[in-house]
Amino acid sequence: MRLIPMVVNGQKIVQLSQLTIDQATDLRSWLPPQSIQKVRFQGMDLNDCIPFETYDYWFKTHHIQTFTYETILDF
Repeated sequence: MRLIPMVVNGQKIVQLSQLTIDQATDLRSWLPPQSIQKVRFQGMDLNDCIPFETYDYWFKTHHIQTFTYETILDF
């Protein structure tokens, strides 16, 4: 399932905590550590945010390919 971005200060972001544990772990291992941002939204600190464009690229290139590969191996 693909996440819908939140818009904070005009930027589209996603929180890694909204992903499944497997997806979040996979995405974190793919990302450079400094790319995970802390964002303040409606008085709350969101500590695990990345730009939606980064997530979207990972989802289209890495996540979908991995899913397809695993599906092929099932046969």
